[in-house]
Amino acid sequence: MAGFENEVVVITGAGGGIGRAVAQRFARKRAIVIVADLDKQRAVETVETIEAFGGDATPYAVDVSDAAAMESFAEDVAAEFGIPRVLVNNAGYTTAGPFLEHTVEDWDRLMGVNVWGLVYGSTYFGRQMAESGRGGRIINVTSVAAFTPIPLSTPYCTTKAAAQMLTEGLRLEFAGTGVGVTAVCPALVHTGLYEDRDADAEDTAAAARTLSVSALAQRYVAYSPDSIARTIVRVAARNPAVVPTPIEARALYLATRVSPGGARLAARFLKPHRLTGLRATVTRPGVLTRIDDYLAKKLERFESR
Repeated sequence: MAGFENEVVVITGAGGGIGRAVAQRFARKRAIVIVADLDKQRAVETVETIEAFGGDATPYAVDVSDAAAMESFAEDVAAEFGIPRVLVNNAGYTTAGPFLEHTVEDWDRLMGVNVWGLVYGSTYFGRQMAESGRGGRIINVTSVAAFTPIPLSTPYCTTKAAAQMLTEGLRLEFAGTGVGVTAVCPALVHTGLYEDRDADAEDTAAAARTLSVSALAQRYVAYSPDSIARTIVRVAARNPAVVPTPIEARALYLATRVSPGGARLAARFLKPHRLTGLRATVTRPGVLTRIDDYLAKKLERFESR
């Protein structure tokens, strides 16, 4: 695929984070960008950032976990703009907390967004692409969590692993149709996902602490959404199978292939009580309170910038 000028590009979860950055980059390539998000206002805000530099974008509100809504969305886009050349299944959802403290409702929401959202998007838009004879690109944003277990994130990792296998299976299914399918697996990215997350734990202070640490880590050491967006746009012009990004993610992906046991062993050292913890068994409650206050202040400072 040589370029994207006047090509229709659909991006889910484009109200912020990676999705917004991807939408902006495709718009700068003169694509006709469809900005989809569960929150219509966030989608509108993304469109406004694009229109500010003269790009072409249209907002849509859609719940990717709703099959009927996604089917209608695909039909509406095709009717008004034409069949998309690129679909970026980016919408994602996360929780945090011990496995046994997650509810069935938590699992339903995670599966709905992280797995069924990809199934519906790939089904309805993929069928359009295949039947058009022009082909296209489906890019599923998974995660390093697809191949690396993360403490306090077992449900999330499970759904991302399912999304990864779905993507690799779709690549085989669409072979010969002109529709390329790629999994982009980001490492830690400052997307704001943890600010919108749910915490599941009996010790709510410990769960909140875990999420605060995650949110701060995104700001201090994570890559920007634009760095991932750059990779996604590049990938859309080609057709690789799996793209861990950035370099740390590629190293981790390779490590899990070379020594799966070693990767699991490393993960076992990241015990949940060490991540949330410093619990009262090893640290005085007063110290934990000061840590919580410090994390809260740091997050407030970043939010005010």
